[in-house]
Amino acid sequence: MVFGRKKSAGGGADKAAKKAAKAAKKADKKALKAGKTADRKALEATKRAEAKAAKGGLIGTLTDPKTARRAVAAAKIAGPALAPLALKASTGARGFLDQRRAAKLGVGISEVAEFRGPTGPVSARIVGLERSIEDLRNRRSRDLQVTRFVQVARERLADLSTAVRASGSMPPGRRRATLHAVGKELGQIEADLMTFLVAA
Repeated sequence: MVFGRKKSAGGGADKAAKKAAKAAKKADKKALKAGKTADRKALEATKRAEAKAAKGGLIGTLTDPKTARRAVAAAKIAGPALAPLALKASTGARGFLDQRRAAKLGVGISEVAEFRGPTGPVSARIVGLERSIEDLRNRRSRDLQVTRFVQVARERLADLSTAVRASGSMPPGRRRATLHAVGKELGQIEADLMTFLVAA
């Protein structure tokens, strides 16, 4: 029995020692993890500082008088050679944009300049309608209904064209309201024109 007690007392000491060792190991892991986190944060702070310094270095390099002199010298040499290419590129881009705008407005490329600004699309629509009505009159000049429609539509389009020109100098809100009203009227004329074209 005595031996059993000694054994159990020794076992309790072993358990305590194991517990202490486990607690020490856990504390070491926490310390190691905290150290890694601190190292990571310090590394990230260093990287941010280096990036900031690099930006400052770039600005410093660009504003350096030597760099400016080199850039001017390079521009003097390369400028005359690159100027025709830049002009050709800008002309090509302008032509492409004019073609897109002409297709959107339904007019020729030579007429695009006439339809610039906020009133341009509505003015182009009026011109397109005038041409379509004139074409209808040329094809069906003997039809009295067509002749009457063409006469009324021409007068209405002239009035609407005047309203669009007048809206060019109006404040933006009022101009938008005017152009919206003109657009509704043009829609009605287009619908009437379509009845004659479909009936034909």
